[in-house]
Amino acid sequence: MEDMEMQEGTSMMISYARQDKAFVKKVYDALVAADDAATGQRNERKIWVDWQDIPPSGEWLEQIHRAIETHDCFVFVLSPNSIKEEVQSWEVDWAVKNGKRIVPIVCQEVDYRDVRKELASLNWIFFRPEGDDFGSAMKLLIKMLDTDLRHASYHTKLLNRAIDWERHDFEKSLLLSGDDLKRAKHWVAASALGKEPKPTTLHVSYITASEGLSSHMKQRKLVALFFAFIVIIGIAFPAW
Repeated sequence: MEDMEMQEGTSMMISYARQDKAFVKKVYDALVAADDAATGQRNERKIWVDWQDIPPSGEWLEQIHRAIETHDCFVFVLSPNSIKEEVQSWEVDWAVKNGKRIVPIVCQEVDYRDVRKELASLNWIFFRPEGDDFGSAMKLLIKMLDTDLRHASYHTKLLNRAIDWERHDFEKSLLLSGDDLKRAKHWVAASALGKEPKPTTLHVSYITASEGLSSHMKQRKLVALFFAFIVIIGIAFPAW
């Protein structure tokens, strides 16, 4: 497996059937080359691809889940092979559960009726060898990946904080506060105005819990200030 650390740009995981590996390598190389042309630097974009043919296992599945959780976009390679693979279906399930931006790209002709609804309902980018221009398709792919880049990146950041909170039995010390909470609320508001991807149930639960704790702490501070004021009055005016 490969997890390349890069400094900027949309991060993505590419999900594909092993029979389509040559096509995925071509897309991968084109993404890296596009970054080179735009910045003069290699590896600006973070791209996660499982290049190895590792049999599914608990550890392998955990790595796949982690890759989906920690990357902004989930690129799914549509082909007659991938739409039949159980492993690819598991990956789509996890991407949907975590509210990821899903970008389907078509490397071979498939029938919409054979594709699960979470993918069939989205806009596809066509890379078919018969009649589709690879360069034009790559431009569309990069445009889609980089739409609302900061919004998608924050979705990933907040999701992983929420996952950490959930996995630590909803530890209060892991909740948002101060400027972090304000930013999270602004992000939710932007999502309501149409920006994608949308917050998941876990995002909302995390922010709501953070708001609840913040309000509780403010109330406690007000009560403490009130009693401190009473004490000060008692000291200043003992016979009052």
